[in-house]
Amino acid sequence: MLSLFFIFKKPLFSWLKKMTTITETYRKPLSSNRFAQLTLSIFLLFWLYCYVNNTDELNWWIENLLVLIFIPVLVFTQKHFKFSDWSILSIFLFLALHTFGAKNAYTYNTFGEWLQNTYHLARNPYDRIVHTGFGVFMIYPVMDLLYNKYKVPMRWLLLLSCSFILCLATIFELIEWTVAEFTDSETGETYVATQGDIWDAHKDIVLAWIGAGVTGYFFKKRHFDYGE
Repeated sequence: MLSLFFIFKKPLFSWLKKMTTITETYRKPLSSNRFAQLTLSIFLLFWLYCYVNNTDELNWWIENLLVLIFIPVLVFTQKHFKFSDWSILSIFLFLALHTFGAKNAYTYNTFGEWLQNTYHLARNPYDRIVHTGFGVFMIYPVMDLLYNKYKVPMRWLLLLSCSFILCLATIFELIEWTVAEFTDSETGETYVATQGDIWDAHKDIVLAWIGAGVTGYFFKKRHFDYGE
């Protein structure tokens, strides 16, 4: 595995350097953006794999409803705004993280169970990982959108982007609450994944906000304070 890394290290880093960022205004449309096409194709294959191997059909569709709405919206609205390559990568990394969680349900995620057993944790932490990942990965496309589409000044960009992530995280928790209210107790508990923690929603929101703040600060320094 390590030898493969060194073999592909040079072309990989060369490819990464060619990816468009927040500060680059020229973006290729999906029809000619090979990186976006490849990323979408890999995600769809991964999604199909997780679907075939999911352990809870009802929970799978509940977890993936927003994904099935989001991807077509992302594709069909690109004529109004094209995300940078790094934004596209960030979006699909988060979607992959979420999809893997939906495969077994967050509460019973196998990687989370391994962490729980290995480090003697009180709960399966995978849902915490995903909510943190929401902030970590989605802050970049949000900054991209606000900076390039809505022309938010750089001095306000991080604050407004983190606020945007905070709002989305809160809305998602309200969606979880709604699902729990209108489904049976077992389905609701599996989907919401509180695992007996009455402060679960609050912690999830805070983790998304912290993830966004830390990563967003890094990108602000990288792209605006220190230059490309």
